[in-house]
Amino acid sequence: MILGIPSLIEMRTVKEQLKFARENGFSFFEMNLSFPWFQSDKIDEDLMVKLGKEYAVGYTIHLHDQLNPFDFSPEIREGGMKSIEYAINLAQKTGAKRLTLHLQNGMYSSVAGKKIYAYEVCLDEYLSHVETMASLVSSRLSGSDIFFCIENTSGFRSYHKKAIEQMLSHNNFGLTFDVGHNFKASEDDEAFIMSHRDKIRHFHIHDVTEKANHVALGTGLLDIKKYMNLVKELNCPAVIEVKESSALKESLKYLK
Repeated sequence: MILGIPSLIEMRTVKEQLKFARENGFSFFEMNLSFPWFQSDKIDEDLMVKLGKEYAVGYTIHLHDQLNPFDFSPEIREGGMKSIEYAINLAQKTGAKRLTLHLQNGMYSSVAGKKIYAYEVCLDEYLSHVETMASLVSSRLSGSDIFFCIENTSGFRSYHKKAIEQMLSHNNFGLTFDVGHNFKASEDDEAFIMSHRDKIRHFHIHDVTEKANHVALGTGLLDIKKYMNLVKELNCPAVIEVKESSALKESLKYLK
């Protein structure tokens, strides 16, 4: 089983992350591009390659949590596409095989107590922006074993599902199944994700409580064994996505 660690806020350098991963038997480090010290003007790609070889630890990449290449603003879309291009280049340079993107809900207006989402109202325009991004990514990754994965977060809305199915029709797209997010979204995403189980390429595994997310495995409400069996069955890499090094060690003991 290929298990990795997330970006930990207590560790501010790639070397610290890789050293911790190696010492605790993890196979890769998922670099989250939201963190201030993992921005393009601070990352030394050559050093990442060198350290990856030194510690025998690989990489995956999590794009900025708020990245939105489908925004109605052309300036924001342009910035989003530049960020995606950068992440693809980084993956190709460092050997990362998975890139993960959140989908944004977009703006909404409350009408008679109901949220009306602009992406739903302007669905054709939204999906045209999805197609622009998907075509670019598919072209850039064509012939490679790198997958651009869409992660479930607070619950897929109807326009998200249409966008995902459109992206999955292109080469090199897949899904990142976050089992904790799924629980917090009342498990509404699981049926949709499992209807595309052949497209699952990556997992984020963490336990949850009624009040908290991203807690150590075995300390919450999830059937961890069920999901770890799915990880093994699909032979996918999985990030143990807890937020502290102590919780990672606790999770590893639980798995063993």
